[in-house]
Amino acid sequence: MKLQELLIMRGIDLEKTKLIRHNITNEDVSTNLSRGYLDIYQSIQRPNRFKGCEYVLSFLGTEGTNGKYLGCYKVVGCVPFEPDLLPRNFFVGKANSEDDVFWKLEKTDILADLEDRLVIEWGKSTLSWCQNGTTEKEILYILPTLSPFEFTGYDKIILTYDVLKSIVNNNKEHKIWEEKLSAVAGVYLITDTKTGKHYVGSASSSDNGIWGRWSSYAKTKHGGNKQLVALMDCDPNYCENFIFSILDIFPIKRDRSEVLEYEQRYKRKLCSIQFGLNDN
Repeated sequence: MKLQELLIMRGIDLEKTKLIRHNITNEDVSTNLSRGYLDIYQSIQRPNRFKGCEYVLSFLGTEGTNGKYLGCYKVVGCVPFEPDLLPRNFFVGKANSEDDVFWKLEKTDILADLEDRLVIEWGKSTLSWCQNGTTEKEILYILPTLSPFEFTGYDKIILTYDVLKSIVNNNKEHKIWEEKLSAVAGVYLITDTKTGKHYVGSASSSDNGIWGRWSSYAKTKHGGNKQLVALMDCDPNYCENFIFSILDIFPIKRDRSEVLEYEQRYKRKLCSIQFGLNDN
């Protein structure tokens, strides 16, 4: 089935629609995505970019030439672009120009049931990140309904070991978790709810992001960490006392040495070496 067939069924005028695809390998995209500013990022465009459009459909390229549906936005006009009004940690990359304007794009509920689930084939011309709505796109697949453990943001993650294990072992059902956690590097926290002690760890691109590192805990219970191994040697079910959360996230391409610097900083803040579960 073609994406265009689906859009026509929903009453979308293809002639007045633009399709855009953000590539996760682009630093501007990955950084602003990790900081929650992708909507702002896609609104800063050339004055003619969305001229005459009614709708903009946004996709995220996560692998190959695919495009995962992020949402449909109604174009309500544009205003002069004022960099001073951007969030303090918004990443202004090389792509931005003094001639840019800020397009007002209002999120709609069109195909909202397929957000983060509908995946299309963008085609070989991936450099053409913005295309007309009439450009045919094949629907590759539609992912299952979102995980019962809803992903609401990196800063809101507080997972018991049992929940983490369920998410990792049933990753097809919880695909959104794998996509989000493998897209970022970061510093994470394991809290022993029985003693109140902390373990601070980190993950980078070589680990397949936080997803890869946390998957090792789901499979081994201890992730190879010396003090956690010792706890499991005494009680194989001790992992049920662990709670996993995230302290900080970074673009997946962030240099590992920089991630390790932040890891050490959090160890000092939480005294996890003197009074916790870290050895060094």
